[in-house]
Amino acid sequence: MVILEVEGELDFSNVEQLQQEIQRRPEEVVEIDLQGLRFIDSSGVGMLLSQVRHLYKQGRTLKIVHIPDFIREDLEVIGFFQVLEVLKANSNA
Repeated sequence: MVILEVEGELDFSNVEQLQQEIQRRPEEVVEIDLQGLRFIDSSGVGMLLSQVRHLYKQGRTLKIVHIPDFIREDLEVIGFFQVLEVLKANSNA
C-alpha cells in the first residue's frame, strides 16, 4: 500500500499531476489522504472517480480517506459517494 497526501487545491491546474502519480504506483492499494485539501473542483472529483474505476479494473483499490468535512458535504451533494458505491458494485459483478 502507498499513501499519497493531497494538500491545498486539487483543480484543473494540477489534477493531471495527481492522476499520473496514481497511475505510476504499482501497489495493490493506493490511498489518497485528503486531510490537507482546502479546495477541489469538478476536474478533481472527476479524476478521482475515473481513477477508482481504472484501479478496480486492474483488481486494485483506490481509497480516499480523511476528507475534510466541508469538502465531504460538497461531495455528498453532488452524489460522489453514490457513484463510488455503483462503481464498487459493478466491479464486483
